[in-house]
Amino acid sequence: MKTKLLLVTLLVPTLSFAQSLERKMEALIRTVKNKPVVTDVVLKDLISAEAFEGEHFKIVRGKSDEAIKFTDDKALTFRAATTYYHLTKAREYFVDKMKSKHAAAIPQMTIRIDHTNQFSELGHFAHDNMEPQFNNALTVPAGKGLESRGVKPWGTEIWFRPAKKIHVRDLRVNDSANREMQVLMKQFRNQTHMQSLQRFLLTAVLAMTEDGVSLDPKESIIRTVGASVIIEVGYQAFDPITKAFSRKWYWLDTAVVPEIIYHEYAHVALSDHLVLSHSTAIIEGMADFFAGQIADSPELAKHIKKYNTYNGKDAERKQDYMIQFEMTDYANTDFVFGMLWSLKEILGEEKGELFMFDLRKKLTTNSTIRGQLIEGILQTCEEQCASPFVDKLRILKALNLRGI
Repeated sequence: MKTKLLLVTLLVPTLSFAQSLERKMEALIRTVKNKPVVTDVVLKDLISAEAFEGEHFKIVRGKSDEAIKFTDDKALTFRAATTYYHLTKAREYFVDKMKSKHAAAIPQMTIRIDHTNQFSELGHFAHDNMEPQFNNALTVPAGKGLESRGVKPWGTEIWFRPAKKIHVRDLRVNDSANREMQVLMKQFRNQTHMQSLQRFLLTAVLAMTEDGVSLDPKESIIRTVGASVIIEVGYQAFDPITKAFSRKWYWLDTAVVPEIIYHEYAHVALSDHLVLSHSTAIIEGMADFFAGQIADSPELAKHIKKYNTYNGKDAERKQDYMIQFEMTDYANTDFVFGMLWSLKEILGEEKGELFMFDLRKKLTTNSTIRGQLIEGILQTCEEQCASPFVDKLRILKALNLRGI
């Protein structure tokens, strides 16, 4: 008995020390003026003295299960450190400020950077022969695996794709489609963000290629880049004058853009009510709202041209509601982000954050902006607002100004 007690006494301090490891490393952060700078940051909650493995996050490369080591390639460790640092910041926001029991209970997450495989609901990773993915990020729901194929179960993960430069000449459109397509691109240019609008692009862009014949999506460059980058490339490609003087190369390194990291973790934190397997304007807008809260800025993924060359999102951009925003293809517009941000100004800063966090309970995957989102906002106000009648009138007035 004495031997066992001695063993326990020796183990407890060791465990406590392992959970409180810290390491200072170089990463990209935002200044108080929202400028990107590279500086030393402290990585907290590490359980490894040699690699990016912490109590809550393990940063790996591609399909590997081994954490990236601190001594690996400097460019890789810079991206891993930036990702780890901002994920920790996002988690602390939801656990400490929003008091999220769901976020607090999430076991260690595997975070993949430089990961190009598509996602498979059964196989975790799609086969290497499938079109590789670049310039985007996604949050992957947990899966049971496929025992018959040797695929082990996996937990919720976040995948950050590597950046890939794309030139404007790689997107070609015939002259007859020029005018119509330019109008379409102009409408979408300032309304797209991090994830995919691939179905829109496949139907709208590929249908207007030089030979007028829809191409095999697997062989199309549209399938290899994020929608936000492709939209900007496409827009620039349609006007010869703009094309001559505009940027020629586009890319997006999602693992180094703080707001994209916050956005993806927000999906995880909100997933107790908003499932990870779907992308809608409401689901993306809610994640955008909390990304903006953590970043303390109404702008997402802007002013960071070394790692991101498209316009990003802006909650203060003036937009009126359009019925198209209800469609999946329009999931990444910043209309919902802007709408929720403006309501926060009515409710007050701190009240607005808690209000929007509770709002998630009133929403589902099938919720619409003009239906369940508005109903949920008014119901949440009835429960939380100090003066529900007056505050609901103010909210309805603000929504009316946005065309709702």
